[in-house]
Amino acid sequence: MNSLSPEALYQLLPEVYRKRDETQGFPLKALMAILAEQAAIVKNDTDRLYDNQFIETCDEWAAPYIGELVGYRYGPPIPNVSQRAAAANHIRLTRRRGVALALEQLATDTTRWPARVVEFFQRLARPEHLASLRPENHYTLNVRDTVKCEAIGTAFDRASYSVATGRISQSEGQHHFRHVGLFLWRLGHYRQSLTPAYRHAERRYLFHPMGINSPLFNAPQSEPDINHLAQEVNLPIPLQRRSNLGHRLEDYYPHAFTVVLDGIVQTVDQVQICNLSDDGADWAHSPVDRVSIDPELGRMSLPASMDEPEDVEVTFHYGACADIGGGAYSRSEGFIQSSGNIEHIHAGDDIQAALDLTVSGGVVEIAVSHGFTIAPAISVNTDQTLSLRAADGHRTFIDLDGDDFTVVGGGEAEVVIDGLVVHGGRLVVPDTGDNQLRRLVLRNVTLVPGQSLLIDRTPVSPNAPSLVVEIPNVTVEIENSIVGAVRTVEGAAVSITNSMVDATSRDGIAFSAEDEMSHGGVLTLCETTVIGKVAARSFPLISNSLIDAALLQADSWDSPVWALQRQTGCARFSYIPPQSRVPRQHRCQPQFASSQAVDAAETHNPFITDTEKEHIVRGVVARLVPAFTARRYGDPAYAQLLLSSPQEVLRGADSGSEMGVYHHLYQPQRHDALLFRLSEFLPIGLDAGLIYVT
Repeated sequence: MNSLSPEALYQLLPEVYRKRDETQGFPLKALMAILAEQAAIVKNDTDRLYDNQFIETCDEWAAPYIGELVGYRYGPPIPNVSQRAAAANHIRLTRRRGVALALEQLATDTTRWPARVVEFFQRLARPEHLASLRPENHYTLNVRDTVKCEAIGTAFDRASYSVATGRISQSEGQHHFRHVGLFLWRLGHYRQSLTPAYRHAERRYLFHPMGINSPLFNAPQSEPDINHLAQEVNLPIPLQRRSNLGHRLEDYYPHAFTVVLDGIVQTVDQVQICNLSDDGADWAHSPVDRVSIDPELGRMSLPASMDEPEDVEVTFHYGACADIGGGAYSRSEGFIQSSGNIEHIHAGDDIQAALDLTVSGGVVEIAVSHGFTIAPAISVNTDQTLSLRAADGHRTFIDLDGDDFTVVGGGEAEVVIDGLVVHGGRLVVPDTGDNQLRRLVLRNVTLVPGQSLLIDRTPVSPNAPSLVVEIPNVTVEIENSIVGAVRTVEGAAVSITNSMVDATSRDGIAFSAEDEMSHGGVLTLCETTVIGKVAARSFPLISNSLIDAALLQADSWDSPVWALQRQTGCARFSYIPPQSRVPRQHRCQPQFASSQAVDAAETHNPFITDTEKEHIVRGVVARLVPAFTARRYGDPAYAQLLLSSPQEVLRGADSGSEMGVYHHLYQPQRHDALLFRLSEFLPIGLDAGLIYVT
């Protein structure tokens, strides 16, 4: 028995008091229970005193105090980045202060981005001293050395340079005897597990199951210790034909990508790297005796001397900005726990047959990262929930082949779709007359913008919607997903969180009714990027979002973003295009920046004219336009904001992060935290710059 339990304390009392207490209804025993509870709190606190002496076991409130004892300076808070670990490593890094290896470890610990430090003064062309010879550094560049030439301007550049003026921290120049550069890779790498390659033509295949060009990425190998400077094999770099694979294929194959022909894994001596770019109607080269791989395009060609196999399968790594859309990342936390049937789908199984077995509720889980050519028809009974999902860590492709993926339910029925990439058609909630579906959830799903893509990732149907809702009184929740244009009836409600809605162009229609002229249903946007025009009945909330929309010169729409009912809802900390008709805006751009510029001009000159005010506003609007690294789905940097985008967009969210779908990455905070820590570890007299590779 615990010595501090209520019963133990009660037994310590003299028996005469216990007997008297029993006659009075045990009030003393109740008091002992209260005392035992408080004693347990005090004991737990005293037990924690020992643990709170160590950074690994201390409570969160104690971590800053322990960090202060070793001189650790807490920088800007970054969600999902542990400052506890940074404080624990502080002494180890301090002992190596001023060393490039320590700066590299500091960058990785602070931002969780892979990094490589380059001391640019090591690359300066200068007369050699006999006490410090550099036989690998040549004053002039050997133009026949293709590997060295292709590495120019990268983190692995080995050419020699003359001194550049300006400061690297201000992006004014790199090569100087006081400059140090930190190269950072923001794109993540994701593994596509064993899947059939897409057959493009006889003996020609593409790695991507949708049959599009997709660059292959490296799967970084762990560095042995802090004394190791990151090399190409340790970083999530896009694989190149010459610079890495061309001369060191064994460093990347088979752990970065694999080719399997009729169940036999090809060895490194059976594979070669080749340029397979387009050459008219043909590809540039034809292999002679080995399987040719083009890592920059994600293409594969088989030699004519080989009998074409029945099964061509591949594994590879692809790049993406974050865990959104259908992808090979962990999603199990969002899985619904069903007490109904659980049907498991493997390669070659019938998805529709499994869906027909779960009309009374349950889960259909696809346990392979394969492609399925089928147009599923989901039907679920009244008051039941059905989930169609890819298994955790898998990315499953559904090719609708021009048909519709339909969802029908009885009263109060719910359908959850999770982890799928749907292309070749539309996802439709049809008006069948008896469709009473109450809720449709799209979580970690990709409804390919433009429905289908050509090999160069050009949308086949750029104006076609990917999601159509034909019935009222249904709630559609889109979470952590990528979808194309959406069409809904007025009575529907759509809530989009941490997602991407892409009409494939700024003047396309991202959200509207089916006639593309009137407003759709109620629309809520949170941490979402929208490319295209929007017409909704109302906006209950637009928060931390970015709507990149524009009108054509002779457009039938009056506003790029149009709310029929503007007396309800609000827009906050978002980018709303000029001339939009939305509810009241709070610190939205470019309206907020325009008003600030006009107020500043009025403070300087109280007699400023209306014409001058309009000129100021036009200047702010022309400057404050978001820009993206890539706008086309399938590009690794899809929807990533350019670093040259206006700061009002890059840091315009309520948390100080960027607006839009990648708000949750808190990239500005990571940038600031690294600069904050660098000032402590950088040797005196040196200037550091952050160089983003991806």
